[in-house]
Amino acid sequence: MEIDDILTLDRTHCKIDATSRKRALEKVSDFLATSYPAFNAEQLFASLIAREKMGSTALGHGIAIPHCRMKGCDSIVGGLFQLEEAIDFESPDRSKVNLLFVLVVPEEEVNEHLSALAMLASRFDSEPYRESLLAARTSQELFDAATKDIHLDVKQA
Repeated sequence: MEIDDILTLDRTHCKIDATSRKRALEKVSDFLATSYPAFNAEQLFASLIAREKMGSTALGHGIAIPHCRMKGCDSIVGGLFQLEEAIDFESPDRSKVNLLFVLVVPEEEVNEHLSALAMLASRFDSEPYRESLLAARTSQELFDAATKDIHLDVKQA
């Protein structure tokens, strides 16, 4: 699985104005419901908030991957959002989050869900990749940076 299998330009947004985790999740739910008609924004928001209550989806380095399973979702759907200002997401490294990759997965998918999370975590572990996303000034630039096939600095075991 590659990032461009789950992310499209219309689900990529640069400079989202949100002052809190709740408000950010509300806005991204609205954006995703607009671009993916099978989603109901209120249900998506409720699912993302419920997942966050189980524990923060922040990875560190300013990145969070809010995710949930949804009834009515027929394939894995991703959305990438760069925030105007970084917000507190209770990150393990205490850094504020300025990039959200929202992942919505069909209710019955378990292995694909884990594969998608692993692929995203691997990409976001790369400092050059994160920097290219943060340098984006438009949604097109953000999408291009996200889907660009770059060499990732993968840590050797």
